[in-house]
Amino acid sequence: MTIKLYDKDAYLTIFEAQVITCTKRENDYDIVLDQTLFFPEEGGQTCDHGTLNDVEVIGVQIINQEIHHYTNAPLSGSVKGKIDFNYRYNNMQNHSGEHVLSGLVKSMFGFDNSGFHLSDHEITTDYNGFLNEQQLQILEAKANEVILNNKVIHCFYPEDADLYDYRSKKEINEAIRLVEIEGVDCCACCAPHVRSTSEIGMIKILKAMKHKNGIRLYFVCGHRAFVDYQAKHLQAINISQKLSLPPDDLVKGIDQLLNENNQLKQELSSLKKQIIDQQVQSLSQQDHYLIFTNDLDRSLQQYYLNQLFPLCSNYVAIFVGKDENYRFIIASNNDSRELLNKLKGHFEIKGGGKANMVQGQIKGNQKTIQDILENN
Repeated sequence: MTIKLYDKDAYLTIFEAQVITCTKRENDYDIVLDQTLFFPEEGGQTCDHGTLNDVEVIGVQIINQEIHHYTNAPLSGSVKGKIDFNYRYNNMQNHSGEHVLSGLVKSMFGFDNSGFHLSDHEITTDYNGFLNEQQLQILEAKANEVILNNKVIHCFYPEDADLYDYRSKKEINEAIRLVEIEGVDCCACCAPHVRSTSEIGMIKILKAMKHKNGIRLYFVCGHRAFVDYQAKHLQAINISQKLSLPPDDLVKGIDQLLNENNQLKQELSSLKKQIIDQQVQSLSQQDHYLIFTNDLDRSLQQYYLNQLFPLCSNYVAIFVGKDENYRFIIASNNDSRELLNKLKGHFEIKGGGKANMVQGQIKGNQKTIQDILENN
């Protein structure tokens, strides 16, 4: 059993240990030490980064209470380990922030935490109930109030865990380690945490989405929250400069641009309908009409087909797109699905429909499509 030095002090960065085993694997070496500061991938959180004797540790796993360090070089005897503390502290801030959120969700709304994921790319936590936008705003405000109150975060192994009302996402068979934030949360957890809520910095909920029978929150804390804010602030400044608007008026300015854009789209659509009408008026009755174009939206594509269909005795097919990628609509006086099946025999197609009309996406050469349909 590996001694978990990170349990004793999550802020240590350097340690010494003895190599117990070093096993060659296919692509790396599996090293077990008598003790370690490296937190393994566990509890939904990624493992620590760092080195052993200046050899990079590329992964850390816990198997039957033994912590396995994976490196690209063998090690033996005494080793000196060093933790990438910036990476560790980033994870500590965000994991402690998750405890604040989950404790508040439990006390304020009665929902349990059913999942947690902390990686280099995103942080999520799942709950078995749904929260609306107003509740999320209240939750976020309360979470940041807890940070400002500078609550102590106490990590410990209780003599009798039954004396504590604690949360746990799974059954625990070994010694229970609790993480307690007074008046906010008490949860069974194996990970390193910051000493007080003030070290979390801030909590920002980025988005929420339905997940199974509840909700999944995407959030960031501490340095990640700062990086997220900085990126979005720079985006806002860039947009304000391009629109010649003060940053505080961006929403109003963008709404105005959207309204103007919608009006222009409607005017353009009306003009295109007039052009279609003029084209159709010059046409005569014939067996079919097969059209390829690249500048019609779905509604205009359907409008064009509706105008042409009375002039054909067989079918109308309109393909919109370029570079051999088309959106199509085919209407037939016989069975449109027969034409679709002919195309499916030669091209990659997504779509379907009924006898009177089929539609979808097709990848194919224009001339080959024409040859297949006009020789049906």
